[in-house]
Amino acid sequence: MNYISLKESLISLQNLPDSPLSLHVLDIVNTERTDSKIVLEVLDKPEFFSLLLVTTNAKEDYWNMHLFYMDQVERNNGQYRYHSFSITESLYLHNCFIRLFNA
Repeated sequence: MNYISLKESLISLQNLPDSPLSLHVLDIVNTERTDSKIVLEVLDKPEFFSLLLVTTNAKEDYWNMHLFYMDQVERNNGQYRYHSFSITESLYLHNCFIRLFNA
């Protein structure tokens, strides 16, 4: 993952269309300390929109992953799905998926 600064992430987020989802992402980013690092991955397809936001701060020793998703119906209705995971939860889910797909 390529981490960027908080300031760089705010510049990147300006490219998102105005929506409840983009406001939620901005709310999360705006609560971060200025020394936090951010990963922002956006996938915008006609059939779905996905945004992965990872926030981390070495001084405070945390790492969080936020996943936003909306399909065509949700997009048309201004709705989206949101999931948030700590590093521990993310590692556990990763291991579960490995076992599931290797079975």
